[in-house]
Amino acid sequence: MRGKNKMLEVRNLTKIYKTKGSVETIVLNSVSLKFPETGMVFLIGKSGSGKSTLLNVAGGLDVPTSGEILIK
Repeated sequence: MRGKNKMLEVRNLTKIYKTKGSVETIVLNSVSLKFPETGMVFLIGKSGSGKSTLLNVAGGLDVPTSGEILIK
């Protein structure tokens, strides 16, 4: 069953940015997703909803505050 294999999975991914004055902004809050090995995935949402942050963290361009990134 090849379609059930997952190439990328994120578990309980959280990303918090701290601004000057130690103000915390939670951008990703315990996000869990399984991306299939084949096919296409679309991320849609309003501006500022965390789409780019999710891709940057899942792709290794940014470090998550907590959670796991599993690659096949």
